Amino acid sequence: MNTRIAAVGLAHPFEVGYDKAPELLETTVAALRKQGADVIDAGVVMHDLETVRLAADALKGEDFDVLLICIATWSEDHHLLDLLGYVDKPVILRAYPARDTGSLCCAHQIGAVFTDIQKTYDFVYGEPDSVECAEKTLLLALPHALAGVMSRVIVGAIGGRVKGMTEIAYDEFSIKQKLGARIVNIDEKELTGKVAAMTDEAARSLWEQKKPMLARCRQISDDAAMLESMKFYGAMRELCDEYGLSALSVKCYTTYMGKVCLGYSILAEEGIVASCEGDVTNAVTMKILWELSGKPVNNTDLLYLDEEKNTILFAHCGSSGFSIAGGEIELAPVRLAESGVCSRFVMAPGQVTAVNICGHGDQLRLSVMTGEALPCGMEFPGNPTVIRFDRSVEEINEEIMRCGIGHHWMVSYGDYRAALKRYCKLRGIKYFELC
Repeated sequence: MNTRIAAVGLAHPFEVGYDKAPELLETTVAALRKQGADVIDAGVVMHDLETVRLAADALKGEDFDVLLICIATWSEDHHLLDLLGYVDKPVILRAYPARDTGSLCCAHQIGAVFTDIQKTYDFVYGEPDSVECAEKTLLLALPHALAGVMSRVIVGAIGGRVKGMTEIAYDEFSIKQKLGARIVNIDEKELTGKVAAMTDEAARSLWEQKKPMLARCRQISDDAAMLESMKFYGAMRELCDEYGLSALSVKCYTTYMGKVCLGYSILAEEGIVASCEGDVTNAVTMKILWELSGKPVNNTDLLYLDEEKNTILFAHCGSSGFSIAGGEIELAPVRLAESGVCSRFVMAPGQVTAVNICGHGDQLRLSVMTGEALPCGMEFPGNPTVIRFDRSVEEINEEIMRCGIGHHWMVSYGDYRAALKRYCKLRGIKYFELC
């Protein structure tokens, strides 16, 4: 995910430091770019209506997530209000240490105005070349970028949800309002119709195309099961292209177990996330984590606590992207059904974040825990990962029950607690940080 920041200066010609305002803006932009930020430098220091319009013209047609206002001196606050009339974006107020410029008091002044007009804002204070300030600016901008991306996400719900799993019933209104994504409800006959229409020859051709991706996999399932899985992959890929889907969920249990799993793994490598059992809300969760990490996300259940080692086993049937595998990958019959094809491997070790989203309306809640994925064996036939936590796993378990947190956990590499906490605050989502 690319976070874009537009930077504009603000200063008053009568104040000390006005002549340094362009340099301050340039230095702030350079510091952000050194941290990998994508910054649009408007090249304008606002001080009257003409410069406000110049700034607006410089940003016209630009796609960005946050407006960074670099306050060089005390200034009349209405210039920023006028700019927002042209470019109404989330704002970060950037102030600088100086005894005689009035930069800080101007930021306080604008903060008071924004509070009264109910315009949300963030604040960064420090030297223009400060690495810490640049990192903080990026952290503050990230949730806005995520919200923007998620507002354009379309999720396919194929066949509804699994019977008897009421917890995963999805609320389309809440998902759109708070998580941004739009749900497309797709009859499973659209999926099976495309599967039936694909010939064995076409499936073999598709399999041949995907062989470079499958090169590190050891095939255990027979060729007939592989061909059926390629037909389901091809059908899901067509639906993604037709509906513009970047995430989907199939009611796989029990009818399509072993039929969609391999396709899920291939889609994950192509940047399309897919959740199991018709859990649409956690397909959205996977998409959030994919945007934050840029890597496939492991769809899991929380299965077993080892109190002595302070670890928790997370796993599911086997449908994750191959690039997160920590060793051999087997294309094997799925557990319970003992048929079809799933992608069986252990998750590679490393720092991970596990996230669950469940609930409806004002009860929509995001829960997160971060730990260390350890080397492990095939503790569960699928995509197991054993995660060690700093907090007692008994306490984590108790809090999950106390807070009414669901059983599906999406696991991704990295630590995204700070970003997710700010995202939840921005979107009005309840946030539980377990560790």
